[in-house]
Amino acid sequence: MHSSLTKADSAIISGNLDVAYQAQQLLTSVTSAAYGRMRADGFTSTIGQHMRHALDMYWALHQGEGSGVMNADGRRRGHRVETDKSLAQAEWQAITSWLHTLSSQQLEQSIQVSTQVTLYASNTVTTPSTIMRELIAVASHATHHFAMMRTAAYDLGEVLDKEIGIAAATASYQREQHPCAR
Repeated sequence: MHSSLTKADSAIISGNLDVAYQAQQLLTSVTSAAYGRMRADGFTSTIGQHMRHALDMYWALHQGEGSGVMNADGRRRGHRVETDKSLAQAEWQAITSWLHTLSSQQLEQSIQVSTQVTLYASNTVTTPSTIMRELIAVASHATHHFAMMRTAAYDLGEVLDKEIGIAAATASYQREQHPCAR
């Protein structure tokens, strides 16, 4: 990480590195069979599809950093990363490497975020943001998907670390409630 980062910048990068670490933990813990298997209850996505989606959001931001526009709807549906855990691990490692390169100046960079906003009609809006703000959003988004992956894994007979998919605010609340537990 850049030594010139502000305390807030460092926290945002650290939080995203925590997310990448959780992704790697999840990928190491879940079997390849469970990673690509649909749940019996018809749940709409496999663990691998959720993982690909979380990665897609990080890649969209990474590409947006260079172009100035983040296409938040860019999806690689059907991509090999949905079934290949080692590819997902390599992608998270690449995201981790990118996060380590970010400077305060890059985090403050303006970016336009383009996304669909309605369910029953095609309505794309583009709104201003910053790399910093979008890093906060993609981390939260990935954590939400990790929680769904943990539930799906459990339903498939897999047991994952209980902290996978726990939001930063929830973890802080739990620490406040049980200060001696850690």
